[in-house]
Amino acid sequence: MPGLDGLRAIAVIAVTLYHLQVGFAPGGLLGVGIFFTLSGYLITDILLEAWTGRRLKLSRFWLARARRLLPALISMLVIVTAWVWIGDPGQMDNLRGLVVSSTFFTSNWWVIFQDVSYFDRFGPVSPLGHLWSLAIEEQFYIVWPFILLLGLKFVPPGAGSAGSERSRLRPHLAVATLGLALVSVILMAVLYKPGFDMTRVYEGTDTRAFGLLVGAALAMVWPSRRLDGRIPGKLKNKLDPIGVASLIVLVILIWQTDQYSAFLYRGGLLLLSLATAVLVAVLAHPASRLGPIVGCAPSGG
Repeated sequence: MPGLDGLRAIAVIAVTLYHLQVGFAPGGLLGVGIFFTLSGYLITDILLEAWTGRRLKLSRFWLARARRLLPALISMLVIVTAWVWIGDPGQMDNLRGLVVSSTFFTSNWWVIFQDVSYFDRFGPVSPLGHLWSLAIEEQFYIVWPFILLLGLKFVPPGAGSAGSERSRLRPHLAVATLGLALVSVILMAVLYKPGFDMTRVYEGTDTRAFGLLVGAALAMVWPSRRLDGRIPGKLKNKLDPIGVASLIVLVILIWQTDQYSAFLYRGGLLLLSLATAVLVAVLAHPASRLGPIVGCAPSGG
């Protein structure tokens, strides 16, 4: 799905612009939220497809994730540790805790409990501060399969199941998943206090879970491998304008908000997740014209 690869690139560019403090992208940190929703969709789509075909083995799923992420992570930790030890040994005390917590995918909570601010522009920049988002995603990869299997066992398939207990479409479960997402949204709004540091709210697994869960809910009703490109012309003509509208919402949020916007913590990040989910649905559909445009690769020289 090249369109989803293109969406990843948009998210990376947004985050990069934010850290470079480019003026027209003060909300570039929202690229992380885009990643969360996209990851929630892709991981749940993989899990449900395997479960439907009776091929789901969690050990195989986790091994695949480990093979993809651990070599690069461990290499980076070794190189960064050596670099800091040689060039700035004064940071080693703080770095040790980050290295250990990053290895076990808990760096977001280590930062929170150490009262380290993600938004501090005056202190030294942590070379591993960016791993908080990876920690949340890895925690999701570990815990979510168990929750999903419980949901598949106890939540009925619902409409579109065609009487099959292993139906790929799970609308009732999607509603339940959105209910969990709403709890996370409410927790973020309750914990957010204007004028105080937002690191606990911004990096907490509990307060950011809704981004992943919105994507997961989409996967339950919009399976990428079951989408048919042969759809009625009227519906096909509506698909791309909806995708463009959702992309415009993302651009406006990146352009008009920043980390201090109370709006983000009181529903704005949820809006980001919903707009991302709509865009993912369009880009993943084989009938979409927008998908190949967003996912077009640069021509080689």
